[in-house]
Amino acid sequence: MRGWRARLGILVPSGIVVTEPELNKMSPEGVSCHYHRVYFRGGGIEKLRRAEKGIDDAVRLILHTRPSAIALAGTGVSFAGGYGYDQMLIKKMKELTGSLPTTTTSTSVIDALRKLKVTKVSMAMPYLEEVAKAAVKFVEDSGIQVLNMKYLDIKGPIHNLSEEIVYRTAKEVDTADSEAVFISCVGWPSIEVIEALECDLQKPVISSNQATMWNLLRMAKINDKIEGYGQLLSRF
Repeated sequence: MRGWRARLGILVPSGIVVTEPELNKMSPEGVSCHYHRVYFRGGGIEKLRRAEKGIDDAVRLILHTRPSAIALAGTGVSFAGGYGYDQMLIKKMKELTGSLPTTTTSTSVIDALRKLKVTKVSMAMPYLEEVAKAAVKFVEDSGIQVLNMKYLDIKGPIHNLSEEIVYRTAKEVDTADSEAVFISCVGWPSIEVIEALECDLQKPVISSNQATMWNLLRMAKINDKIEGYGQLLSRF
């Protein structure tokens, strides 16, 4: 029987096909993930912010699964409004969920970096330029210095990018002074390269889906140390 320890409710931007398979791979025994879509067609900041309109209905429906915790999975959709936008979205969701633990991907990433005591980071992103700059500003406004960043300015489906591209982009963006590398975007397949990157770079590597899963599990009081997807999940 799935979900006998915890059921996780995840709201996914409608065009994203990477989040479900990645979160399912990281799910420990007895924990089940349940998904609902939020309308999003991709693009710049304005389009990212449009996803907010579908959140209320999505939350109402995901509550039918009686989840232990809920996350809005989407880095861009939760930082598009700038610093504090993620917290506004959480407040909006909590008006429907009550005391249920609730988070977003952007919130989870910042929580993960703080848990790892990271104050300086490098960022690898597939985003368009305006989205990449908004991502950097969100991280820096959250109190974490971005020493280097690279964005790929991808206009088509991000999920078509190979893990090799993720790996090479993350290595290129790293600097000697960076305490971690953050691979941003739930639509970019990345969890399979985290262990190799941590081995080669000798520092933590955070991805959007990995941080979301970590935060959901800990909010649901599931404390398994999960191997294979980086030290965030295997140590914290």
